[in-house]
Amino acid sequence: MSALRRGAVTIGILLLLVTFATMQPADPGGAPAAEPAQRHTSTPANPTPAPAATTSGTAGAAPGEIRFTGAPQPNPAALRRFYAQQVEWTRCADDRDFDCARVAVPVDHERPSGATIAIALRRLPATSEHPRGTLFVNPGGPGGSGTDFVREPDLFGDDLRAAWDIVGFDPRGIGDSAGFDCLTDEELDAMYAADPTPASAQGMELLEEAAAARAASCLQRGGALAAKMGSEAVAADLDILREAVGDERLNYYGVSYGTLIGAIYADRFTSRVGLMVLDSAVSPDGLDTGSVTQRDVDANARHWGTEFDALFADFVEECGDRCPLGTDPGSAGAALVALLDSLEAVPLPTDFDSLPQVTEGWAVTAIGEGLLDPASWPYLVDALEAAIEGDGTELAWFAMVAVGRDVDGSYPGATFGKSHLPVTCADWPARTWADLTPSRSVLEEHPLFGRIQPPLPSECSGWTGTMRSNLLVGAEPATPILVIGNEDDPVTPIEDTEYLAEMLVGSRLVTVDAVRHGAYAMGNACVDEVVEDYLARGLAPRDGLGCPAD
Repeated sequence: MSALRRGAVTIGILLLLVTFATMQPADPGGAPAAEPAQRHTSTPANPTPAPAATTSGTAGAAPGEIRFTGAPQPNPAALRRFYAQQVEWTRCADDRDFDCARVAVPVDHERPSGATIAIALRRLPATSEHPRGTLFVNPGGPGGSGTDFVREPDLFGDDLRAAWDIVGFDPRGIGDSAGFDCLTDEELDAMYAADPTPASAQGMELLEEAAAARAASCLQRGGALAAKMGSEAVAADLDILREAVGDERLNYYGVSYGTLIGAIYADRFTSRVGLMVLDSAVSPDGLDTGSVTQRDVDANARHWGTEFDALFADFVEECGDRCPLGTDPGSAGAALVALLDSLEAVPLPTDFDSLPQVTEGWAVTAIGEGLLDPASWPYLVDALEAAIEGDGTELAWFAMVAVGRDVDGSYPGATFGKSHLPVTCADWPARTWADLTPSRSVLEEHPLFGRIQPPLPSECSGWTGTMRSNLLVGAEPATPILVIGNEDDPVTPIEDTEYLAEMLVGSRLVTVDAVRHGAYAMGNACVDEVVEDYLARGLAPRDGLGCPAD
């Protein structure tokens, strides 16, 4: 998973800022073959309206059976021809255990008579003869491929496999859904290699100019679609997909950035919400920086600087006597700052022809990614040890794996790096680095934090595509949405998951005592049972339930 976003303002700078994670997918899903697949008849969960049983969002709300009430809102009349589609499944050419299909959507939902694109779907058919309907899934990103995500082995339990046709989709402009490379391999290499901490105002201006140039080239490369890739459009596409598979309500599982798609859908299509699980949430309005003051920026930087220092101290403690930086967190941090300073002056050589040297920028990418993933710490220790001895090969390898770069210098298309920019810039307001830079005194309090997650120019400087029309302010669906997250998530903080649960009235919050990103299907039997009870049996848990460690 990729968490640190170079070329953007990072996690320590903005009020409630979140970094996004993306599943590094395999090859994009193949085109459908000619052989028709067996058609499943979707049966919406609880098709007969019944009195509401579990819609209270108050803390400690009791568990119970979920029942749907009221009639869903009508489909938009202006989009009648899109909502009239019925999905036609065929066996996937690249994997005959799955079915593939495409559904047309308008590039611009406000101008449905204009250009259209086809959204790619991949279905894992239910193992029972009478599934409840379709469960759509999204892996996060922005830039993750849902058609690849649904192919992950053992991702969903047997009960879910029996209850649902599980369908992954590539969001518009990504993967097989008219996907394009927003950024080229060369642009990504230059972005990661650039000095993230220039000492002069001129150096910062050059970084901002480079970010604006990338945004402009992305818009030129992607055309009208690049300007219309925000999550509001993805949620509108998803409602067309829901109708195409024959479901009255949307049933959905989204993780990380995928929670934002689900939350926006719940806000816009409230009466269409079926069973929805939002895992490790992104705060929907966490980047609403219009009213952020310098005091806010400094307070937030101090908070995240303290959190980062604690994370680094854990890293030093974990590596113990093996730590090439020393066993004291303070002196180890100073040694790491000194290493980065040396790389700014003299990059380290590597054995890779496509990446012959490790600059400070590449080192920051590797270290920032590695610290967020405790499972990778032993490898990061080895890479740092080699770097201190003058060899940048392992650090370069670590950085390339972190950003999904191949040793030949290429980046897969359906990844965060290649695809996220038009989504990010559409979803949140652009701000320049000068608006959001912490005071020098704050950065001096947390020097390593200031080097690994420095204030950078907004990657959306100069963006002229669509921007989100409104921030999510809350939704009150009849169905209690299940919101889950880990208490020590290093990528999307638990505070954001808790905040989203508050915004979605009647939701059920479940937290897990774990240090990782993503709660479901990660080895915790408690939360897995909660999710499967909810999705497979329509049972909502008690609000505020806490799951113990694995």
